[in-house]
Amino acid sequence: MKGIIEEHKDLVMKTLLITPSGALSPGLLSASAVAAGASLGVLGGLLVALGHTLFELPYVFVLSTMMGRIKRIAEKYGKVLNAIVIAFALFFAWGLIEGGGSASVSVSDALAAGFIFTASNAYFLLWWATVGFPLVEEIAGSPRRFAVMYTSHVWMDYVWLALLAAVGGASRLLGPYYSLFNYALAAMLVIFALDIALRTYLNKKLLPY
Repeated sequence: MKGIIEEHKDLVMKTLLITPSGALSPGLLSASAVAAGASLGVLGGLLVALGHTLFELPYVFVLSTMMGRIKRIAEKYGKVLNAIVIAFALFFAWGLIEGGGSASVSVSDALAAGFIFTASNAYFLLWWATVGFPLVEEIAGSPRRFAVMYTSHVWMDYVWLALLAAVGGASRLLGPYYSLFNYALAAMLVIFALDIALRTYLNKKLLPY
């Protein structure tokens, strides 16, 4: 493994420099990891990350073979995709509110959140087709380089989302204030959904990032 990394060290360094802008950016995936962590602890974050990987891994592989076609598809159907993201975010938020701040996030919920917030997020799809495109070009036609690049990237998703889930899990220590924490998570999901709606349909934004 060390020899492979040494052989492709330029690709590894480029991946480590470029992908944090996507992997560590705030958004619905991050918020869902915290919410899942409140019920499942660190496992919740790992499940969200797994759901994310189940879409991202084949998507990046296909993107490396189809290049600009995926970008055109994401741009064409971006409004529809973001409508799905908004609807699922509000559904997730309502689950927290309806449960009186104590709604439980199941294993399947966490996995589904990771997958849906990735697959339906036009901004994520376009990130790989724009900001991440230099990496896609680097791996095109080479399964070995694809494996090196993706391995260098994906660990960030698991570490970051697990850390966020740990924060959510620690909220159990809040005792009677735990419900307020879940209400705050629900509000966060609504804010992210509103920001996506404004950016998508009115060309405005609520959040500064």
